[in-house]
Amino acid sequence: MEIEILAHGNTSQARIDLLKNAAAFYADYLNLTDFKYKVLIHSAPNIRRSEKINGFCSKISNNEIIIAIDSALQLPRTLLTLAHEMVHAKQYMRGQYRHEWARNGKVKSFWLGKQYTVKYIKRPWEVEAFRRQSELTIALMEAIIQKKKKSKN
Repeated sequence: MEIEILAHGNTSQARIDLLKNAAAFYADYLNLTDFKYKVLIHSAPNIRRSEKINGFCSKISNNEIIIAIDSALQLPRTLLTLAHEMVHAKQYMRGQYRHEWARNGKVKSFWLGKQYTVKYIKRPWEVEAFRRQSELTIALMEAIIQKKKKSKN
């Protein structure tokens, strides 16, 4: 799996490095590194702010996924949002989740081959992403702490 950061405007190098390193950690944690996908992570202001969304993930081709993260988010929310969206990337890569456009212009969503039309918070792919976002973020923080402890010794 390849990760590319698409930074918008005045995104700092520190934020770019943070996104790339955190995404690489999450990909390893989720066992995604052997997939032949390119994950484009776009950091930009006001990602769907009117809908109160901190980020989103979408499969844009057979082997490309885009994740957008609002660049205005503070560090903890950035890491949680990226973890949440990386779970969606995992779902796309493993074929658990897919969506397609219907003739009426609406999106049809499928989980494990079954179409779902339930409310956002009850969608199985969202249930998993919300359940795992803290797990991934905590694992990342623990890895950072362990690395710092080792470097002090």
